[in-house]
Amino acid sequence: YIIVHNDSPLQTFPELKGKVFAFTDPGSNTGKLYPTYLLKGMGFTPERFFKRILYSYSHNKSVEMVSKKIANGAAIDSIVYDHMLKIGSPYAKQTRIIKRSPPFGIPPVVVTPDIDPALRNKMKDVFLAMHRTAKGKTILDAMMIERFIEVPDSNYDSIRKMERIAADTFSDAGKIKDNRIVYFGVIPRDNPRIMYEKYQPLLDYLATKTPYKFELVLKKNYEETINALSSGETSVALLDPLTYLEAHAKYGAVSILKSRGVDGTTNYKSVIITKKDSPVRTLTDLKGKSVAFASSKSASGNLMPRYILADAGIHLKDLSDYANFDYHDSVVKAVLKGRYTAGAVRESVAKKYMKHGLAVIAESESIPMGPLVAGPDTPHAVIGDIKKALLGLDPKDPDGQAVLKRLDDDYKSGFVEATDQDYRSIRSKINAVPQTCGIGCHPKKK
Repeated sequence: YIIVHNDSPLQTFPELKGKVFAFTDPGSNTGKLYPTYLLKGMGFTPERFFKRILYSYSHNKSVEMVSKKIANGAAIDSIVYDHMLKIGSPYAKQTRIIKRSPPFGIPPVVVTPDIDPALRNKMKDVFLAMHRTAKGKTILDAMMIERFIEVPDSNYDSIRKMERIAADTFSDAGKIKDNRIVYFGVIPRDNPRIMYEKYQPLLDYLATKTPYKFELVLKKNYEETINALSSGETSVALLDPLTYLEAHAKYGAVSILKSRGVDGTTNYKSVIITKKDSPVRTLTDLKGKSVAFASSKSASGNLMPRYILADAGIHLKDLSDYANFDYHDSVVKAVLKGRYTAGAVRESVAKKYMKHGLAVIAESESIPMGPLVAGPDTPHAVIGDIKKALLGLDPKDPDGQAVLKRLDDDYKSGFVEATDQDYRSIRSKINAVPQTCGIGCHPKKK
């Protein structure tokens, strides 16, 4: 469905030209591909057709954005929208449909090509029989699914066709950049929907203080965020110390500013956490135990914890198990659920969960806050305008406070100037880490 607000005078999809439009996710069929396919037939890319593009990363969030008039229109999955109307969602009630797509195949259950055929068939039988048992029916009802059925692959041919036709649009969008739009990246600390809620107000502020429009670009992991900066997909990005040093060494990215945390300082710490009732009280108690780390590209979730453990004589080979998670919150949850004995996260994340039975058994030395970084081809005028706007964010000013309070704690007190020298201590640790972690996981940085 393409939806607009009930009060909107718009009656057709072409009338959304020059308006603000919400997509759900870059990989969504109904929430991105279908409207992009429509625009291709009209001779436009989304960037050239709409005044501004937003990503909600949730179909119900897109409905909410239209109902609150944050966006003039949005592309929504019919199943989600119809359910919202059925349960009486006040957001859905404030919107209406102006265009319906043809029917598409329901998203399928898929398996990897190399799965054991016997396991594949067993799983298939379970899905097909779920609706026949009370327990299975309960699960299906909770998922708003009547039953699973077997369908041919040809059910998805119409989507393939749209994808082929829209492919040129996607490639053109990557090549043709409006120089009035600044594409702003942020390392993925939370799921995309939460990231959007936190950081979109900052971009809205920048749009009012500079001559540019800003679009938030969220990637799946730290590595993709760095690559987007190098390829020009993003012009600037908020990184952590480790990802900055990699972007600087590989692509010549430049640190512009760094943030001040909720306490006003420009530093933070990494902590090792356990459950409050865990018998583990010291780092040495972790020998033979399991530890969860954040991304391998994270300074506070991976690099510094390895140093803390190494100083206590514990290396990865001394642990019974270890794993890296994309998000710091995922590390905490893995520890609280008992999946891992301990975890490594940034201090601000640990503080959020202390009331849930978390304990800190060790902390690192101070780490410099991650910088706002400019890509190698970002114009100096753009950098200057962004710096001026962010340095003017005052937490004591009501307007500044309204923006900063939405951000992570590490940004609550605004921004200050940053230079490459601010990260020399982290650089030296990366260059020494093969001797301390024992597996040489971090390449040397210059």
